[in-house]
Amino acid sequence: MVTIKDVRESNLAFKLSGHASTMVAVFVGATSGIGMGTLKQYAKYAQGGKAYIVGRSKVAAQPLLDELKGSNPTGTFEFIESEISLIKNVDIVSEAIKAKEKKVDILFMSPGFLAAGGRIESAEGIDVPHALRYYSRLRFVYDLLPLLTESPAPRVISILAGGKEKAIDINDLEVRNDFTFAKAASNGTTQTTLAFEELAKSYPSITFIHKYPGFVDTGVIGRFLGTVTGLMAIPATIAKWAVLPILNFFSTTVDEAGERGLFLATSARYPPSKPKTDFVGVELPQGLEVATSSVVKDGASNGVYRLGALDDSAPDGDVLPRYRLDDVGKTVWEETQAVWDRALGRAA
Repeated sequence: MVTIKDVRESNLAFKLSGHASTMVAVFVGATSGIGMGTLKQYAKYAQGGKAYIVGRSKVAAQPLLDELKGSNPTGTFEFIESEISLIKNVDIVSEAIKAKEKKVDILFMSPGFLAAGGRIESAEGIDVPHALRYYSRLRFVYDLLPLLTESPAPRVISILAGGKEKAIDINDLEVRNDFTFAKAASNGTTQTTLAFEELAKSYPSITFIHKYPGFVDTGVIGRFLGTVTGLMAIPATIAKWAVLPILNFFSTTVDEAGERGLFLATSARYPPSKPKTDFVGVELPQGLEVATSSVVKDGASNGVYRLGALDDSAPDGDVLPRYRLDDVGKTVWEETQAVWDRALGRAA
């Protein structure tokens, strides 16, 4: 467990380090919720740093951009307007960043929305929520690998459900058969971890983090309950107005979730498998140890971390060990690329 005291001590150390002002970060899905909380903390502590913020509406995000600039007058905050549920748009955004930068230190991803009902298919033939939780996120990773590998201590962070992996249908990774929101969400979770572990084999200088944030009061649950129709609309409405306020009372605030997000992006607690330099992040507060990676072989970390709400390493569970033995990660990664190819073929 990482206490909020340790988090704040580490973030302050990051601000005082010589690395903060040279950082380049890419935030996908940071106009609300945990991503926004982390972006605000980044602006607060990375004085002089640079951030690209990818979102759907610059007009809607302008108050946030003004706040970021007020928090960090010497920083650079560039908003890139795009609908990133489409793979072709992810490529366009990534090319724009690659045209301007020589490295990316942090890729922080938390886009998505909850919606009741069946598949919401994009023009590229991918379920939109599933694209946002998995296919678009992994495409950003893939596209930005050349810049990430130029960073002295690169981090890829996906806020989803690390440690909550469940069995998946390897023959139906897109969940086209018997679709349910829960099934699609489970697939995205397990695919993320397996894809990260596969990528870490080829890119050992990058840290990959898959985090389950716990219950954070972002408003997303309330919006989801508002989309429920039919017979379930009544219990959903009751839950929204009677149960949710109680849960929110005990939830983590967006600000605290953001502090933890910056900690994940900058702390030496999460080193890559094979660091490029001696610097792997801000020195750990006294008493805090390096986290356990998802795979440890012969005492060596694979640089992938599945984390719980308090930034501790999640236990392996029953599913992942079997999938690793069967090399399912390779299958997931190959099928992911096949989905991209099909999507881009339709977009052509």
